[in-house]
Amino acid sequence: MVSVLVLCWCVLITSLSSAFAGKAEEIARRVQAYYEATESFSADFEQEVHWKRGNEVRLSRGKVWFKKPGLMRWEYDWPEPLLVVCDGREIFVYSQIDRQVMVFPTGKALSPKVTLGFMSGKGDLLRDFVIKGFEDLKGTVALDIVPRTPAPQVEKLRLIVDSESGAIKEIWFWDYLGNLTKIRFQHLQRNLSLARELFVFQPPRGVEIIRER
Repeated sequence: MVSVLVLCWCVLITSLSSAFAGKAEEIARRVQAYYEATESFSADFEQEVHWKRGNEVRLSRGKVWFKKPGLMRWEYDWPEPLLVVCDGREIFVYSQIDRQVMVFPTGKALSPKVTLGFMSGKGDLLRDFVIKGFEDLKGTVALDIVPRTPAPQVEKLRLIVDSESGAIKEIWFWDYLGNLTKIRFQHLQRNLSLARELFVFQPPRGVEIIRER
């Protein structure tokens, strides 16, 4: 009798695991389809960075624009102005307060297959990630994913997704030091006509320029 109960329990657990796996993959495909059909978007964002060392939390907010393939512009307006522009080849980080521009090759600063890569047209969610967890949050769902190829910037991610449309409401990612970054998107607008010039950055005269190679 005990053996039969154990067998039934194992069958039930296997069935539930398969159901959750199927639902998670369905949501992942919905997310991928949403961003494949999105040529550009803009949104307001709020960002939290939880530093594991010292238990410090840093808050910021601003506005972001994306355009395929791989163009991004992040304008932080609080607590201090900061501009991040990706022109497809390089990422520019400009601090008005420090009068400094840092320049990174895109592959070094941000792998196109992790974090926001699939949102900007340079990645594929199911191809580039393994789904490790799924949680129904009533109207939204959480997908826990890890990169198939280890990346120095990201150990794992959690996507908070609109269960109907596939739009990402929040993205969380942890680095290998245990630091957590949460980004929440609000007032999202899709398929806007965005000028290419929005993703071009010219350093202001007199600022310090530091190039990472």
